[in-house]
Amino acid sequence: MATVQYANAECANACNGHGKCTSYDMCICNRNWQAADCSERVCMFGLAHVDTPKGDLDASGGLSNADKVVIDNSFVYPYGTTEQFPQMQDTDLQVIADSAHYYMECSNKGRCDRTTGECQCFEGYDGVACQRASCPGYPQSCSGHGVCKSIKQLAEADHGNVYKLWDKDTTMGCECDSGYFGPDCSQRKCKFGVDPLYLDDAATVKYSIFDFATLSTAPAASIDSLFTNGESDIKTGYWSIRYYDNHGEDWVTTRIAAGGSCDDVVGALEGLPNNVIPSGSIECTKTDFFRQFESNFTITNAYYDAQNDATNRKPYRLTYKLALWEAQTSSNFGELSPATPVTDFRSSNETTQVRLSGHIYRLKFYGNPGKLQQPEIELYLDGKRPSLISPGGKVITKVWTDGQQGEDNDYFADHCDGVTVTIGRKFITAALDANVADVPQGGNRVESFLNGMTSAEKNLLKKCLGTSDLDETNNQDVYNWDYGTYQYPHIVKLVRTVTTYTDGGYYAVLYFDNTVSWDQNGNGGTFRLVNPFMPPDAFLTDNYDIYTTKGTLALTSEKSEATFGFASKYIFTVNTNYDTQSPADTYNGDISCELGADSAYNTLKLSNIESFNGLYHCLNKTDMFTVLNWDYTYLNPPHINLYTAQRLHKSQATHRVSDAFDPSTANQGKLQLSYMSYMITSDLATNWAAAVGGRTPDATTGAHGIPQFRVYKFIPAPASTYNYVAECSNRGLCDRDGGVCKCFPGYTSDSCHEQSSLSV
Repeated sequence: MATVQYANAECANACNGHGKCTSYDMCICNRNWQAADCSERVCMFGLAHVDTPKGDLDASGGLSNADKVVIDNSFVYPYGTTEQFPQMQDTDLQVIADSAHYYMECSNKGRCDRTTGECQCFEGYDGVACQRASCPGYPQSCSGHGVCKSIKQLAEADHGNVYKLWDKDTTMGCECDSGYFGPDCSQRKCKFGVDPLYLDDAATVKYSIFDFATLSTAPAASIDSLFTNGESDIKTGYWSIRYYDNHGEDWVTTRIAAGGSCDDVVGALEGLPNNVIPSGSIECTKTDFFRQFESNFTITNAYYDAQNDATNRKPYRLTYKLALWEAQTSSNFGELSPATPVTDFRSSNETTQVRLSGHIYRLKFYGNPGKLQQPEIELYLDGKRPSLISPGGKVITKVWTDGQQGEDNDYFADHCDGVTVTIGRKFITAALDANVADVPQGGNRVESFLNGMTSAEKNLLKKCLGTSDLDETNNQDVYNWDYGTYQYPHIVKLVRTVTTYTDGGYYAVLYFDNTVSWDQNGNGGTFRLVNPFMPPDAFLTDNYDIYTTKGTLALTSEKSEATFGFASKYIFTVNTNYDTQSPADTYNGDISCELGADSAYNTLKLSNIESFNGLYHCLNKTDMFTVLNWDYTYLNPPHINLYTAQRLHKSQATHRVSDAFDPSTANQGKLQLSYMSYMITSDLATNWAAAVGGRTPDATTGAHGIPQFRVYKFIPAPASTYNYVAECSNRGLCDRDGGVCKCFPGYTSDSCHEQSSLSV
């Protein structure tokens, strides 16, 4: 007789004390333990950098399809997983068809040490779950010359840009200290200088000119009583300048007394350490003014500052559309306040306009060539308390440049040989729109044009201008050129024929009108200027050389209007007919190249964009642009700035539609939601101001006919571009370890900008 014996089995290794032995001698492991005997640790999870197949997890002899879920009772895959790629599910276990970067152990960029439960990350990744892409040089990140930041933080540091993709907290990079660069911040920059081979009989250098204004809205008894320190023991108020060098390092000057002299300001700047601004290199002019209307602002004692010889400087009038958003609000509000009446830029009723008093310092930085970041005025020199106040009024500080911006690249390097011009003005008597208050009603409209050319010079200029519209198939006559149009005008640089090398010239936008002959020869048509360029002294006395470009100035959109305050870095775009026409106009005024669902590109349907009468050229970060009024050219700024877009974004509309539109009108719909929400942040502050209105003026009231300003994109051409301000002045090699220039034979100085036979 056979005897059956029963044995009492137990779980392997008693589950190692990390689990509970259950029926069928199976371990149910504690949290973050695994294996048959609960002897292995589970490592930390992070979002997978890459999604990878996992192999034959169920030992079936092959890979199951992507829909079959395998693995039960696993802490690594608590809901099971697929053998090919992760099963994408949301928290309700609903399959997500369009997804990636699911949570994986060690983020799929490391191996789990099952004895310790710690991830052993692959090279280039770190973190408890290998969830970060290491900054170069880890663990000595960024070579000690920078800060390791996430891509989200790097975007925020770059003028407030936003990055929200899956790796916003995962992808890392170095934000280098000023003067250092490279992925790991290990390389040093050298000193910048002007290429000496760029300078010849016709070339000039565009040095930075910045205007610094300390303004007040206070009804003071005199200009001397405008500013104080704000303390009970009333004393002089103070301010300072934050200056940025070629490497982007910021330097704050010692304090400057309110209303101080040019010597005070120049001394503070040139007193910065490390010879940041060379001694004797700054030219300064100061203007004091008292109780002037902000939108009808004229400086009468300024000087032409491209000449550093004081005996050659000629006084002339500077006129600005000095309309400040801050001046329209109380001291509690800033430039972008919801309470700002953003379109009150007219001077038709000057009794309601704010009066300004203060000081403007125009500074030209001869010793610091190249494109400089715009300086700033600092008022908080005593901690949280401002060191400059104006009793009974609001202190407003502004910095701007008026057509004289420093540059690293000359985008107008093509000299039109054999052509010199003067600037002419044509006074046209015309009945103007009743609401355009900048010109007297029924008075003279002033048009500027190129004058003083012979017929031969005109023909040479036509050949120099060439194509304006990116299309050579529609060029005109034997000179193979375009007249220039509203959508594609010509842009040139005007430089005084008799001048110094420090006179960088001015930008001018023009087109050819063959229906009028205004020049002194009286025939052959006229090159009309879109901006009413103002020479530094009397008309007809200065001759100008013309520098052209193969680059293109292109209208972004004829339906998108621009509005901006004076000396502001914020430019808003809006379509004032948004959803108000029949059929509805669904273009919202956005001119960015963003491809999101709410973008202009999506609205306009890319497949048919060329035929749409709205967006022609979109604007990206780092693109160059300017803002012009084509319909009323005499309302443009005399001098043009070329701006660079640092940020384009949409935000919640913060300004009242009623500031620009009568609340009783019908166009409230979508415009209410989009007005003043599409913003461009530029690198330089504007030197003009522009309201928005756009609709045809009402025949009875004259309301809402404010002229339109539009954004024009400048597309440089490599063939017309010369990088003439560079490290070691393009005449030496930079030692990246020490940041010292090694000059080529024949060149000397710390930036190799000097030629010398002794150095050969």
